[in-house]
Amino acid sequence: MFYIIVGICILVVIVVLWMIDKFAGSSEMMGGFKNSGFRKLMVGLSVAAVLSLAYGIYAKVTYQPPFMDISVNGDSYTVFGDIGEVGYYADGLVKQGEKTNIRLVAWEDLNLGDKTKIMISYPSGKEVSWKPDISMIKGVSINEIKQIYELSPYTFEESGDVTLTIRDKSLSFTIEVKEGK
Repeated sequence: MFYIIVGICILVVIVVLWMIDKFAGSSEMMGGFKNSGFRKLMVGLSVAAVLSLAYGIYAKVTYQPPFMDISVNGDSYTVFGDIGEVGYYADGLVKQGEKTNIRLVAWEDLNLGDKTKIMISYPSGKEVSWKPDISMIKGVSINEIKQIYELSPYTFEESGDVTLTIRDKSLSFTIEVKEGK
């Protein structure tokens, strides 16, 4: 949005300068430009306005937020992770040393079962293999979300950005684990 506003401001300056040139061409301000200096200024401002507006519109159209609000069985949740690939939501903040119920949100059919292993990589470099009980939440029809899986509760040992990798699917996402009590 910032670039769009900057582009519009530059366009306003161009219009004002054009009006001054049109109606007060022999003014002291316009006399300060040498030879083709005014034309070069107008071309430069025009290019800057077009580039600023183009980038602003491109950024606005292609922006993908790092989260998504959904409603499951009447309860509202915020999905974090890689929106469009695999994400997660929990009942509250994920905290170190507290059991957390995590639900995986998938935009493609993952077909996860009880034999699925998840590799947990902590910020310290420690890695833990986790084999959760997995059950699919039925009746999900939210945008392009294909499946939501509920995992058995897990207690994270460290705080920070913890990476979870679904081994047999080669999918990974990061959970921000806050410090516990």
